[in-house]
Amino acid sequence: MPQPSAPSPVLRILEGDCWVFFSFDVGHAIDLDRSQSLLKVAPDGARGASAEEARREEIGRPGPHRRIPTSFQFRPPPLRIEQSLSDQPAVEIAGFRSVQSVECTLFEFGAISVAYRFPIGDESGRPLNALLPLSQALFDNAPLREDATRRVSALIQRLAPAIDKRDIASTIEDYTVYHAKRWACDTSSTGMDASAAIRSCGESVARLLLGEGASADLELSPTAIESTLAMMVSYSTADAAVIDWNAAIILGPDEEDALAVLEFANVELLEMRFLDDRLDAALDVTYSSILKKGEDGLGRRSPLGLLTDPHRDRRRRLAALQMENVVLFEGVNNAIKLVGDQHLARLYAAAAKRFHLADWDESILRKLHTIDGLYQKLADEQASRRMEVLEWIVIILIAVSIVLPFVPGVGK
Repeated sequence: MPQPSAPSPVLRILEGDCWVFFSFDVGHAIDLDRSQSLLKVAPDGARGASAEEARREEIGRPGPHRRIPTSFQFRPPPLRIEQSLSDQPAVEIAGFRSVQSVECTLFEFGAISVAYRFPIGDESGRPLNALLPLSQALFDNAPLREDATRRVSALIQRLAPAIDKRDIASTIEDYTVYHAKRWACDTSSTGMDASAAIRSCGESVARLLLGEGASADLELSPTAIESTLAMMVSYSTADAAVIDWNAAIILGPDEEDALAVLEFANVELLEMRFLDDRLDAALDVTYSSILKKGEDGLGRRSPLGLLTDPHRDRRRRLAALQMENVVLFEGVNNAIKLVGDQHLARLYAAAAKRFHLADWDESILRKLHTIDGLYQKLADEQASRRMEVLEWIVIILIAVSIVLPFVPGVGK
């Protein structure tokens, strides 16, 4: 007689939140000190008349489980603004209602991240599968993205004097993090560590992060589940995090720094995409404008043309573009210092691998090198023009010196 199969493990969330991050590029740079002053909020984060709270803070604050060295920090610390929603209805998605506040984080290199928080815990233990409708609804959620865009537009209008070259880019990046502060696993009688709990509920975790829902028509393959769980990071038996390309899940009571690292990784991905798109557009314009000068791409030569510099404005634009993009590239990559905390460094490395940040970096550096090559070729062409002018001057002077002795009244 066949033995009944053991019940599948069920991961239940007793207390936790779903964080939805939207990242925007709003300008070349943001003066964070001036932004805080414009919001009329005291540096210690005291409440102002606008029912907003703004604070500068570091990630890497000492926690009860590990010591954080002072070398781990944001440089400079971002400005966090908590906006109250008391005068507006809370956002509701798939039966989950957000808290009555939205958190906006301003970064010096011209980015803003908007964070929505949806409580997902239940004292009776909410099964992980109960979150699948929420994960499906959050996937490419247009109304939530539009709400975040309106908030950012209103915010940069208020902070206009503090934003250099203010403009909201069309590129937007979103990311979802499910954070379980307290959790339980049905099959654990003596207590199961966080990593084992995630592995035992691998299919539910994979469906949640992939946004596939609980459809009986779709059964995830073992390869898909294994691939989704591949980027797991853990510091102790009480915490674990799984990072995927569209969402992440974190188990652990004290993981605010992990949330900040994932939020920054999403902002970094946005800036890399923004840089790559801008460099593509600049290269297209440069190629087309150069090719219009002639079939050889360098323009037709004429004696009068040797006295002009047809590429001067183009070289200046290329040089300015290269400098702006290098400054932004270095500003984003140097904004966070991970030296000294191996756990958060591994977490960031997992997110960077999922987001293919190394590939974006390589693409951007290659295009910056291409722009540098174009600038150098245009500069070399102008140097060649100058040499031709000098050669003609020398030829003319030699000709004049030969002719002058034969001119009556001049050669004597």
